[in-house]
Amino acid sequence: MFGAQARSNKAAVLFVGAVVFMAVFVGLVYNHLDYWSAPAKTAAPNVPAVVVDDEKSKTPAPPAPESESNAEAPAIPEESSITNAQLRQTYLKDIYSPSIKPDAKKYKPWGAFEWELPGEAFYKEGLGEDLCIIDLDSRGFLEPGQVFHGDQLMSWDNADKLHGLSTGILNHWVYAKIHGYKYYYIEIDQFEDRRDSWKKPPIMAEILKDHKTCIYMDSDAIFHHMDLPFEWLMNYWQINPQNNSMALAFDPVSEKNTDRFGQVYVNTGFIVVQNNEKTFEIMTEWEDCANDGGKHPECTEFRTNGPGHPTDQGGFGTYTRYDFEDDIKQLPCTEANGFLESHSGCAGIFIKHLWTGKKDWIKITIGEQLPGRYLEAFHEGFLAEKESYYFTEKELFDGKTHPQVAATP
Repeated sequence: MFGAQARSNKAAVLFVGAVVFMAVFVGLVYNHLDYWSAPAKTAAPNVPAVVVDDEKSKTPAPPAPESESNAEAPAIPEESSITNAQLRQTYLKDIYSPSIKPDAKKYKPWGAFEWELPGEAFYKEGLGEDLCIIDLDSRGFLEPGQVFHGDQLMSWDNADKLHGLSTGILNHWVYAKIHGYKYYYIEIDQFEDRRDSWKKPPIMAEILKDHKTCIYMDSDAIFHHMDLPFEWLMNYWQINPQNNSMALAFDPVSEKNTDRFGQVYVNTGFIVVQNNEKTFEIMTEWEDCANDGGKHPECTEFRTNGPGHPTDQGGFGTYTRYDFEDDIKQLPCTEANGFLESHSGCAGIFIKHLWTGKKDWIKITIGEQLPGRYLEAFHEGFLAEKESYYFTEKELFDGKTHPQVAATP
């Protein structure tokens, strides 16, 4: 009887436990369903967005452990302690030092586009000061914002007052510094009966006596790739020092750039000359072209310029180049003349000539080459070294530029 009673009590306990379990389970299910029930579909009220005060709502993060990586960066001083001399040194050594050798097979700036030597490399090594770059002008460039104004350095802080042609002159000097070339600036006298640009042939011929190769540049013509040695360009253009006395680029194709024989002019704003006997003969004839009683009497009409009527360029392109066709190399316009924004068909890939952009586009290009304080730094250096490159026309023909005379006390 005791066993039957025990079994009855056990069954009762199990029954009560089952009832309690079911009650708890049903309550949980009810609460669960109530939590996940969909909200009533009502129209969203048109109320303004609530702006949360981030400063009050933020929970402050625990401080990070001290470490070298989390150390507070030093404050940047308001004015850099780097001197202009240090800026120039860094620029010449680390930013625009020569990127390839003169006889490198290819030039691929920034790894983007590629130019390859088409043939023999005539220049295996850099020429150093055996190569010269020449500027000449009768204008003083002494006004504020101009290159020989010594009271205030050129600066992008006064970009609207910067003289475009002065930035072009500075480009020539900086390029010479990068590659170790000799630089000259010649202050020329003015002609009474013709444009001063007719001074080019005698000035270039006199300076060339002390060098193997010289480059003349108008102040609105600039070197585009500052890292590219000019010897590589002469190899690329196949300018043979034995056979090519001169090299000049074609002008854009247009009626106003055409000589009387229907041929497009070559532009005398960028000229490469080689020290050989034929070069000096060409220079003499070119200089004499505009004189009375010269080989080509009609050349005197090019003493002055006008629309579609260039001066020294007109005389050279109409007469002199035809007398020395075998000695003058004519270069592609798109590589050695013009600028892309001119939409002239001449992009100025290696030598930009900004004939119609000398007040604006030239400053944009130089701004990319000499950004920030670099313009001021190199203008300072340019003025500091003036005695080494600046000569008057009289000093030039008195022999002051020749090494043996310049070294004499």
